[in-house]
Amino acid sequence: MFLPTLSQPQRLMYSQMSQVGQLNAELVLKNIDTNTKMADLGARQQALEEELARVASERDVQRAAAEQKAQEAEGQAAELQHVRMALEEKAREAEAQSAELQHLGTSLEQQKTKLLQKEVATAALTGTLREMGEALEGKEVALQNVGASLREKEASLSSLEEAARDQREEAQKSITGEYLRVFVSLFLS
Repeated sequence: MFLPTLSQPQRLMYSQMSQVGQLNAELVLKNIDTNTKMADLGARQQALEEELARVASERDVQRAAAEQKAQEAEGQAAELQHVRMALEEKAREAEAQSAELQHLGTSLEQQKTKLLQKEVATAALTGTLREMGEALEGKEVALQNVGASLREKEASLSSLEEAARDQREEAQKSITGEYLRVFVSLFLS
């Protein structure tokens, strides 16, 4: 077979065509490589998007749980505030009762002092009345009855003072018990 002789421009053109072919082959290989990398990047992007969706879902669940806990804490705080206000009211009532009992105690002490003074006066009068004779015996009995009445009032005063102490102790126990219940419920929640 006979090959024609090529001129200089033809050889240059064939040489350039050969180079273009080589460049084209290199570009095809680079394109294949780029497409492979793009597919890998697409798969990685999809995996990252799935991971992001999972993390976002977990975050949403955690946020919802945190919001629920915050609402529960707010509810407990409101309940504690209500309990605190009730306890403060009971404390004020107990203080008022204590003041009233102190006033009653003071009043009873004054009455007791007056009664003791009357007893002393009665004893003095009894001696004088004995000297006056039998005509005044009826009045002496009346004075003795007054003395007995005074002793009954004194006994009544003692029982009132004891009841007042009992009420004060019961109110203090109630307040202490309520505070303990609140603190225990706080620690348990």
